[in-house]
Amino acid sequence: MPKAEPLDFGYRDWTGSLRPAWWACWPIAWTGVRLVLRRKLFWLLLGLALLDFLFFFATIYLKAQVSVQNPAVAAFVDQVLSSVTGAGKTYREFMFAQGTVTMLVLAFAGELLVGGDYEQGGLTFYLSRAVGRRHYVAGKLLAIGLLVALTTAIPALILFVEYGVLTNSLAYFRENGRIVLGILGYGAIMAVSLSLLLFALASWLHKNVPLVLSWACIFVLLPALGEILRQAYDDRRWRLLMFWRDLRLLGSWCFDSLSDSDLQVLPGAFWIVAIVWVVCLLAIIPRVRAVKVVA
Repeated sequence: MPKAEPLDFGYRDWTGSLRPAWWACWPIAWTGVRLVLRRKLFWLLLGLALLDFLFFFATIYLKAQVSVQNPAVAAFVDQVLSSVTGAGKTYREFMFAQGTVTMLVLAFAGELLVGGDYEQGGLTFYLSRAVGRRHYVAGKLLAIGLLVALTTAIPALILFVEYGVLTNSLAYFRENGRIVLGILGYGAIMAVSLSLLLFALASWLHKNVPLVLSWACIFVLLPALGEILRQAYDDRRWRLLMFWRDLRLLGSWCFDSLSDSDLQVLPGAFWIVAIVWVVCLLAIIPRVRAVKVVA
């Protein structure tokens, strides 16, 4: 009898190279960002964030046009529009001013990115694949960090490029390279801090209402309490309870624009931010380990 030929079902051998396991973080992060982008509320909040960006963008353009057409008026315009001078302070204040909208975006996104995974079994789904717990955590932190960068660091970089292009010279870019490092450093500090904080809260609270209330306590109640204590005891160190202000102090250090009074409280701000990072990590680890997956 003739020998039977093996059936060919169209299978092909894998000839490519396998990627490192850490590449799994990017699909997790991008999936989370897309999930948030599908919500109309996010686009409304993003529109609010763009209002401040458009003001800075238009002001920079106005100053450039006035400087070209009438250089004698340029000095007067710089005094009137002192908030937009092209120095590091301009971009630091812009990123700090974006805090309100950024807080709203993250409070809304916490349940979608993290809390829903615990309520609906999304974390079990991820861990049942070839994804480790550390990859899941890194992917979710990256997703939150991208949202933070979308409202802070990325618009600031666009304003920096605009200011340099409208000067009609590359000297601005050569002389202000520290500003780019300041934007990236401040953006990284905000992204890491807020990502860890939101992940820790969302992994324990899950639901949107308690998450928003806890978020408000950290960024509204504690600052108000710190201001009351500062006035009562006449000690500005109580302002360190304002976590967003602590991040601003570290951001000012990145821009090398700290005042003498800020230098005195900078170590306190650094230690508070570092302690928050450690506490958040200690809160995240047991919540991720608590999910068991049967292979």
